[in-house]
Amino acid sequence: MTLNINGVRFPTQRVKLSEFEAKVYKLIPVGKENAVSLAYLAKTLNVDTRTIVSAVRRMRLKSLDIGSGRDVGYYRFKDPQEYAEWMATYRKEEFERSKVYEAMKRTPMAQKMTIITNDSKENKHEEISN
Repeated sequence: MTLNINGVRFPTQRVKLSEFEAKVYKLIPVGKENAVSLAYLAKTLNVDTRTIVSAVRRMRLKSLDIGSGRDVGYYRFKDPQEYAEWMATYRKEEFERSKVYEAMKRTPMAQKMTIITNDSKENKHEEISN
């Protein structure tokens, strides 16, 4: 079941976390000023950092309020202001990444890949025609 406010749907049921996700979530404090590092979470749970990053990603996809910052670590939002600040930063980072992605589509290597792909398609078309 979901709650619909102005066309935005919000889950109304409790989120189901795996046992590991629940452990990670319990270790993440409320408030940016109390944030814990990725290294701390990994060491505490005796796993590698990729495992923590993956768990946080899954929890965010389950609509849990988890913020992070390069210099501060992971935290749960304490108020709408922290949430808004994190969302603005995340959106800006995504925008910057998209600019790099689009630019990389025009590099010399991208040009070579396009030529190779087009040549391959033309050769395949010629084989089918013959």
